[in-house]
Amino acid sequence: MSSQTENDSLKSKTTKGLLWGGMASIIQQFLGFGFGILLNRKLTAEDYGLVAMITIFSVLASAFQESGFIYGIVNKKEVQHKDYNAVFWTSVGIGTFIYIALFFSAPLIALYYNQPVLVELSRFTFLSFWLGSFGIAHNAYLFRNLKIKERVITGTFALVASNILGVYLAYKDYSYWAYAIQIVSYSGFNMLGFWYYSKFRPTFEFDFSPIRDILGFSSKILVTNIFININKNIYAAVLGRHYSAEALGYTVNPNRWSIMAQNILTNMVNNVTQPILREIEDDKDRQLRVFRKLISFTAFLAFPMLLGLTTVAQDFITIAITEKWKQSAIFLQIFCIGAAFDSVSNVFSNLIISKGKSQVYMRNIVAFGLLQIAILVFGKSLGLEMLIALTSGLNALWIVVWYASARPYMTYSFSYLVQDVFSYAILAAVSCLAAHYSTASIANLYLRFASTIGVAVSTYIVVNRVFKPGILLELFNYFLTVIRKK
Repeated sequence: MSSQTENDSLKSKTTKGLLWGGMASIIQQFLGFGFGILLNRKLTAEDYGLVAMITIFSVLASAFQESGFIYGIVNKKEVQHKDYNAVFWTSVGIGTFIYIALFFSAPLIALYYNQPVLVELSRFTFLSFWLGSFGIAHNAYLFRNLKIKERVITGTFALVASNILGVYLAYKDYSYWAYAIQIVSYSGFNMLGFWYYSKFRPTFEFDFSPIRDILGFSSKILVTNIFININKNIYAAVLGRHYSAEALGYTVNPNRWSIMAQNILTNMVNNVTQPILREIEDDKDRQLRVFRKLISFTAFLAFPMLLGLTTVAQDFITIAITEKWKQSAIFLQIFCIGAAFDSVSNVFSNLIISKGKSQVYMRNIVAFGLLQIAILVFGKSLGLEMLIALTSGLNALWIVVWYASARPYMTYSFSYLVQDVFSYAILAAVSCLAAHYSTASIANLYLRFASTIGVAVSTYIVVNRVFKPGILLELFNYFLTVIRKK
């Protein structure tokens, strides 16, 4: 295959991956947000707080059962049926064992939080990770073979079906059970979708020798996934004994929404970054160019999106879920700032994984998690706002750690970091501040909200056209080409 043909093939894979990943992320996050609004209007902060207290057990169990097998499969040069089969039975076995252990531990969990209702609620909610264990090998098959469209369809269907069920039950006054059922059904629908689209089917051949080959890589991913899930769900787990379920409930949706906004970008980029960077790992110059485009694209979108959400947080909360949730606005602002930087850090982490350096990836995630836990444990008397502000600030600073960790594997200078990341952060911040101060005097809530967004977007486009025209021109030319082809 000629160099030009390889180039075109790579561009095609990248474009399709970004297109499907982008469409999926936008559709799924907006659907999730829309259904979330309906749930928020019916459920209370206490309902969300109760489920949040036990969420960390489910996500940690999911990390254990997956054990990094998806990334382990992706990074294997050759994969056969026996590899997927070993992953399937190992995942199901681990998931079943952990569910049984947590089932009998439910009274202790309820005692820890002094919430008796958590006994039955946790036993039911924990079914989510057990159902998920049946789809891990199939998900790995789809991910390795770049079946992005199929994963998109699966995730979208699971999201819609589970949320329709959750909203229906919420309006039938099932309170926190509606939210729990939505979580469990989402996992079940996802698993069924992975089975439907994957060509892999498990067989009763119990050869676990492939697991030994995968474990050298995936064991580090296991530890990493545990701490990733701790990092995202630690607030309620650590602070559940010191703050009420209602107080914690006001942090749940801001955290979830900031992650939703972040996921629009990270899901899009994650679909292509590792496979593409691995495909061109022997061409260092080309890999650097591709990486800079990926990280610039992420920063170009992440900072205006998340800093913009910070700017309109108060009006957004009031319009979307009414005044009863106004205490959530400050938490949304804080979470979004950290999420903007974390979106960019995600590209560095994908680069490190693509180089097979799972130990470096693990070290950074674990170190961040331990620091975050220390902040929450030793600073619990500071109040929820200060604690979340400190952990969000840690997120922003951690991008420097990811940059330093990636440098040995790519000649990416600090000046590149400034050009590709911090310049967009500054331009987005300037645009958002201009929008805030120019529309603050507008009395009408809806007009102020729309005007702030309009001014922020317009200002950001203008300042980019003046100071950073590269990405804008490239996106414009790409969409112009697509339109001409039609």
